[in-house]
Amino acid sequence: MHATERQEALRRMVEETGTVTVSQVAEAWSVSEMTIRRDLKHLQAQGLVARVHGGAVAGSTLRWRARLDKHSADKARAADKLREFIPEQGCIYLDGSTTIFTLTEFLPTDADLTVVTNNIETFLRLESRVGIEAVLVGGTHNHDTDNFVGPLVRKCLQALSFDVAFFSAYALDADIGPSEPSIEDADVKSLVAERSARVCLAVSHDKLAKRATGVWSFPLEGSVLATDLSFHDDEEKLTPFRSCCEQLL
Repeated sequence: MHATERQEALRRMVEETGTVTVSQVAEAWSVSEMTIRRDLKHLQAQGLVARVHGGAVAGSTLRWRARLDKHSADKARAADKLREFIPEQGCIYLDGSTTIFTLTEFLPTDADLTVVTNNIETFLRLESRVGIEAVLVGGTHNHDTDNFVGPLVRKCLQALSFDVAFFSAYALDADIGPSEPSIEDADVKSLVAERSARVCLAVSHDKLAKRATGVWSFPLEGSVLATDLSFHDDEEKLTPFRSCCEQLL
């Protein structure tokens, strides 16, 4: 199978199944894993797929609108646990995830609060809230995730500090921590976390025990991890993640 034929077959496979695994495809087609990785890199450059740890997913599934209604109830339950950490004044950061987007409904309107984000949809929602000073850090538009990334974003963020930063993650592994399909998105999150007095992470259960390409980190001191699970019913699933944060909700 020639490279162009292989890449077209890969594109169809991702389109039909939503995801592919490098090792499985390489074995099935009797080619090296490096060959499949090169093919996926070529497809990613065309915006047809987004690479994740060990494989790829359909590029369109990472777009903001495509993610908005996916597992929406689970996301809302996880994010709702972080409401108590929203201050009445100061400066906070909301990442570009659809999970953290739900927190915009709970921001106080009678407070002196500045809210920073790198996502246009979140910014527009913040702009509609009375009493909120919304700040959009602009840079290069990541067409896979609809977030702004790159050197200009980093420069803006280096001039800011945050009382609390609210994040979600594409994947959360008990050993390596949170990760994203985009290395650029992961880089932004790491920088914001470094500049925040407290980090709050909301992750729905479908993201637990998974990995993606871009790993990011945050200081453990004062950190909070919230999921849609409960200790009463899901203690076995949650226990491995106690080491990921100072407080697990």
